[in-house]
Amino acid sequence: MKNLVSNKSNLRRFWFGLCILFLGFSLNSCSTYTRNFQVQENSISTYTPAYLEDFQEASFKVSIEAFGNQFGGIMVAKRLGFNHFRFAMINEFGGKLLDFELINQKLELNYAIEQLNRKMLLNLLEKDFSMIFSENNPILKTFVSNGNTILAGQNAIYYQLKEDSLNEIHFAKNKLKTRIELISSEEILPNFDIQHENMPIKIFLHLLPIQ
Repeated sequence: MKNLVSNKSNLRRFWFGLCILFLGFSLNSCSTYTRNFQVQENSISTYTPAYLEDFQEASFKVSIEAFGNQFGGIMVAKRLGFNHFRFAMINEFGGKLLDFELINQKLELNYAIEQLNRKMLLNLLEKDFSMIFSENNPILKTFVSNGNTILAGQNAIYYQLKEDSLNEIHFAKNKLKTRIELISSEEILPNFDIQHENMPIKIFLHLLPIQ
């Protein structure tokens, strides 16, 4: 019972911090994300991360660190069709926290506890998860930076490849806003470390081994 109360308290503090941050957040920037990148001839028209090619279902341990608080649980991700994925998150007691779908990178909410049923938070999850779970992404330009190939997709999404292997996904307009690091695992899917450059929010998705 004590852990349950603590989780609810952490969620309330997380939501309060998120509100304050969005109220004070500025989109102005004097730099350009791709300014120092070298343009290359575009070799591909669409891109799908290799880990999604045969993906059907997986379970992750989710940890969210935000504004000095931490909470988490288990998240199950399942493919329902082309660019259609469903995610269900439960707490350590088996209680459902969140259930949503991504359809063509748009979030459709099936269920959320009151503390998580917030538009700002759901918009954040929509952006983060659509960066990871998205197929046949149109590639507009190709760059090279520090030995890495950068594929520029739509909606300010950039796929960073090192030796033809995807190692980071970025959301960047004038400057980097979200960085997703892919950490190799023994399974087909990697672990995902999501960091928001202008927000004190980190989300970790650690793949659970198939039993």
